Amino acid sequence: MAITLGEVVSQASLGLIAIVPGDGRSAVLGARTSELGDPGRWVEPGTIMLTTGLLFIGHERDEGQALSLIRNMREAKTTAMFFGVGVHFDEVPPALVVAARAENFPLYTVAADVPFYAIENFVNQSKLSADAYLLRRAGWFMNELLQSMSADQPIEALIAKLASSCRGSAVLYEDSGRVVASAGEGPIRLMWTEMQRSGGVQDRFTVGRWDAIGKSLVLRGKTYRLVLASRNSTMLDDLGDVLLQTTQRLLGAINGITQIGLSRELYENAQLLVALQDGISPSREHRYWNRMNPFRFTAYEPLRAVAISTPSGDPAPKHLIEGLLQEAALVGLGLLLDENGGGSRTMASIHALVSNSAVLPEWLNLAGSELVVGASEPFSELASTPMAFREAETALEIARRRATQTDRHPGAQRSVVRLDEVDLASWLLARREAPQLEDKLRKFIATLNLDSDLIGTLIVYLGLDQDVGRSARHLFVHANTIRYRLHKCEELLGKPISDTATVANLYLAFQDQILALQDRLEYQGE
Repeated sequence: MAITLGEVVSQASLGLIAIVPGDGRSAVLGARTSELGDPGRWVEPGTIMLTTGLLFIGHERDEGQALSLIRNMREAKTTAMFFGVGVHFDEVPPALVVAARAENFPLYTVAADVPFYAIENFVNQSKLSADAYLLRRAGWFMNELLQSMSADQPIEALIAKLASSCRGSAVLYEDSGRVVASAGEGPIRLMWTEMQRSGGVQDRFTVGRWDAIGKSLVLRGKTYRLVLASRNSTMLDDLGDVLLQTTQRLLGAINGITQIGLSRELYENAQLLVALQDGISPSREHRYWNRMNPFRFTAYEPLRAVAISTPSGDPAPKHLIEGLLQEAALVGLGLLLDENGGGSRTMASIHALVSNSAVLPEWLNLAGSELVVGASEPFSELASTPMAFREAETALEIARRRATQTDRHPGAQRSVVRLDEVDLASWLLARREAPQLEDKLRKFIATLNLDSDLIGTLIVYLGLDQDVGRSARHLFVHANTIRYRLHKCEELLGKPISDTATVANLYLAFQDQILALQDRLEYQGE
């Protein structure tokens, strides 16, 4: 936005004639009069130095003095020298012309009837006009951004306004790289990759033809990254910081308003969900579907009941609950959520009713990243909600058993269980409400507990589809050793291993260990 040397020289009223022409695109930040031998000490970079040549009286042909002056101005990044003729000299001293040409330093004459203050006023007022223009433009952009606060989706509206303002792209990333909102045609993934390459600390960078500027934001303890990208680098130079600072404040305001909305939504969610869990008659379903409409549900579309718990069984942290509500709103998932998990009646920290839509797996995976999740089979009748939550509790019990298995490999993903994907054995074991079932399983394998080699061999044998050869290779023993140990098990159990009932009972007794083994083998590609 600074005035250029070409714009100054082109003003006919200033009476400027080029002796050594300069680059017309060079920025001019000011104009000062100086008759000193080292003006660079007193004049800021980007300034035009005005002189009447007082320094050269009696030294018109002193090329050493002239060269020293020109080099001093070049080192100080002075834009040009304007020499006023008709005061001490009728023309520029020859030594000064030689030095300027030798250093290719811009040198112009000022007509005798043009006072220096005319040049200084023109340059300085032009600079002030540019600054005033920038301030007006920044104010206009701030008003534009403020309008997004009244939108139904204020964050998306704010990012869209931001992209329009910088004539490029705007992206709001989570700290993980997930895109919260974006607008424009900029290379979203490449910009994130470039930030990651620099450790996420780079504030200004280039991706192809795009110049970008970024800023880290912390909202309620969560880190985000806001990035603006434009093919017009001047736009980012002039207004990038203003746009980023304004957006940061607006996002903070939106976040505060959102928290009020989330608190209200949590209360309304819980009230409606508790009523459904207590049970409603089929005749009242239509009325309840209408009440669920504001929470993004479509009447009579399939639902799932979801029970969620922390691995330890403690209450879920508030930020996780808020994250689940925000994610549902972001992806358009129908959601009713009760953070009390149905009160003291269940082991769940959270109960939720969700639409069984295409975006549900993404939401369940988010919940399962830090929590343990059980989901019922799909259903469409609201009168079936109590039964569906009993199914979700069963699935949650299975998920908790699998999540707490100590010998799982690190990449095992068993924190989310959908009941319709569970095998019959897992379902039966999850419903072992009577202590007699535990006692029966324990007594069935009691004789084997005296020998860990026998138990380990049985688990590998059952986990590898009763294949003696594979079991031997896995345990690094001879196949006959496997056969001997299996025969020993048969003697202790009093039943043949090949008997279907025996295999079923052993699988029920050792299912957790067998699943953990199969998990590890799948992870290792065996």
